[in-house]
Amino acid sequence: MTAPPIPVLRTATPADLPAIARMNRALIEDEGHRNPMTLDQLEDRARGFLASPDWHVEMIEQDGRVAGYATWRWEDDIAEPSGQRIYLRQFFIAREARGGGLGRRAFALLMRERFPPDARILLEVLHSNPNGQAFWARMGFSPYAIHLERRADPTV
Repeated sequence: MTAPPIPVLRTATPADLPAIARMNRALIEDEGHRNPMTLDQLEDRARGFLASPDWHVEMIEQDGRVAGYATWRWEDDIAEPSGQRIYLRQFFIAREARGGGLGRRAFALLMRERFPPDARILLEVLHSNPNGQAFWARMGFSPYAIHLERRADPTV
């Protein structure tokens, strides 16, 4: 039995922006998000992440090809002894690269190479995304809070 290909992380560059925008659009579709941004807008937003000293954008490659990406940053957290946590804003594996454990291996690589041991990692998964919820549960995440929303109605 052949071992699965090992993913590689590399810091994103401006040349990656079109691919990030396309993958971000697919992520929005997969999770059922109501974000209406166009590819150009998503590319501009990703450009802002790359330009920010706070955000990290990692490309996930397998066999020399881009297979996904992750966007994350450190945030203040008074409940943590270190005073900080990691907010994983986006983690995406391309549809054609799914099903062979790449997501699991890429997340483990991200933790090993980018996140210090014992760092608290926070992420959000939409209620409309049961596949995402199941994936993150398999990665050891458990629910901490539930965000609720509604529109204001002055007649209530």
